[in-house]
Amino acid sequence: MSPTPASPDVVKASLKDIQVRPGIALQVRRLVEGASKTEAQLLGVVERRGLMVGPQGPEGEDTGLRAGEVCIVRGFTGQHEFSFIGKVLQTYTQPFVYALLTYPEQVDARQVRQSMRTRTSWPVTALASGQTVPGQLVDLSPQGAMIRTAAAVAPVGHYIQLQIHASVEGQPTTLQLRALVCHSGQAAEGADRFTGMAFEGVSPQDRLVLHYLTKTPAPG
Repeated sequence: MSPTPASPDVVKASLKDIQVRPGIALQVRRLVEGASKTEAQLLGVVERRGLMVGPQGPEGEDTGLRAGEVCIVRGFTGQHEFSFIGKVLQTYTQPFVYALLTYPEQVDARQVRQSMRTRTSWPVTALASGQTVPGQLVDLSPQGAMIRTAAAVAPVGHYIQLQIHASVEGQPTTLQLRALVCHSGQAAEGADRFTGMAFEGVSPQDRLVLHYLTKTPAPG
């Protein structure tokens, strides 16, 4: 079934429509007063039956959820931000820690990228609020990128300058791009941060370079 519009930005869609898959990062918040967001990850999808949601990182020992609780779940697929309200059916500690949530027939989804990105590993430098943060390019498309850094770059909704240090036909080149931060979260392992962004005001020349880099990603 194709997504059906709910507003100019948000659509009602199935998990298959937006290609929700195991491994993506989630934020889960119980619908009780004073509850805070919990970082989690999707461990598995049992179609029509439920979603297996576990703590983020291999050291996680508790999902923070209990059977019968209702929570709001938010995630990012690489193209779509999505959210839905689900109920915790059961929690498990064996063979690993996870909570089984109700399977949503539809979710609220908003497309924030026009295409999936090419995995790559070019070095980058993010400039925000007078700070310079080095990092690594994780994936790239002509519309945006995801980078991995040791420190937080900027909050969601803020603009940064991203420098991509790459090579075109064997010649070193540095792209300097204005980008809007659309997603920010902690890596599943360690303290590194992932920052997703959308490019704005890309020149025709820089767009050609971006297309080249998506076709010939750096090894890694």
